[in-house]
Amino acid sequence: MERNRRKRTVWLVLGVVVAMLAIARVVLWLAAPGFFARMYIQQTREPIELARDDVGSFPAEHHLDDIPWIATREWYCQANSLAMIAAQQGINEPIGHFCFLMGFTYGAFREPGKWEFMPYTDPEAGFGVAAPYLGLVRRYYVTDNPSLYLDAVRYYLSQGYVVRVALNGCVLPEMEPCASAHSEVLVGYDTDGFFYYETVIDSRHLPPGEKGIQVSDQTLLDAVADWNQRFSSPWNYALTLFETGPVEQDLDPIWARDGQLLAGESKYGPRQGADAIEVLATWVEEHWAELDLTNTDFGSLRCGVGAAAYTRHSNATYLHTAFTGEADVERAADLFDEAAALYIDALAALEDGIAGQSEAEQIANMLRDAAALEREIGQVFLIRGEGR
Repeated sequence: MERNRRKRTVWLVLGVVVAMLAIARVVLWLAAPGFFARMYIQQTREPIELARDDVGSFPAEHHLDDIPWIATREWYCQANSLAMIAAQQGINEPIGHFCFLMGFTYGAFREPGKWEFMPYTDPEAGFGVAAPYLGLVRRYYVTDNPSLYLDAVRYYLSQGYVVRVALNGCVLPEMEPCASAHSEVLVGYDTDGFFYYETVIDSRHLPPGEKGIQVSDQTLLDAVADWNQRFSSPWNYALTLFETGPVEQDLDPIWARDGQLLAGESKYGPRQGADAIEVLATWVEEHWAELDLTNTDFGSLRCGVGAAAYTRHSNATYLHTAFTGEADVERAADLFDEAAALYIDALAALEDGIAGQSEAEQIANMLRDAAALEREIGQVFLIRGEGR
């Protein structure tokens, strides 16, 4: 009897321990995304807290007259921002060059359980990576103080810096269609607000001196704060500056990073790269009847697949031009064009509507084939990144 009682006690204790471990695993799983997100933000932004002592006096109005206005119809807002910043330093390269250095169009992202699909990568991390190859150093300033933020933006503009901001473009009254994850370049200010160069919607390449589009202080604050809240930033306001620095020329890290972004295999957080495209294919296959094909907003499935088509073709064009005669890169460029063709076919099928399971499977297979091509490109880049 006593031995049986001890056995029951042991099993009861073991059961409690197992249950506690299971609960701990669930709690850790739920907490991990937030923890890793915060860690990722700190590592990729390297934020600098704005201090009142760092902000000097500034005139009532000022405008930068050494920045060309560069914009595209396509969604290249982040790369266009960097192109304008580089142009101030006398660097005039095609948009594809900045996409390559940032890895901006060399990967994909999809939020689990949603139709949103983005054939882009995190631009904030990309700015920091690309900057040294342009002889620049990225500075990412943050604060929760709206008054300090506005003063800092005016001060840095008055000192000749282009101020780049990440914001919710849908808050801007002049942006139609809009993007909730957007990048603008501030080029001036007066007592009524700021002036910025819109980076997308209309194709532009205007010489320096354009006034730009005006936005009020409050609207800018609202747009910036909304973006930071959406992406769980630990601050309300952020601005990006670029200072001059040494020039990095070794492209091996760029090849390796772009290759990893394309291949995916993210250990934490949402699926990325080819993994994200494959998961999207399965989602289309299983949930096609729920798809709203009338939605063409930024981030929607139709917009995302269309953007995948033109960004991959643009990648191919840049690689063929910049690395002519380099067989492995030209092979990767050809694969990008093959992927672009698949995205074009998938987009056409989506625009025609999905009549049933068979058509959904056809579209899903196109996406899977494109994902396989992107993973193959990633492997080419990874090998090149090893210096071979």
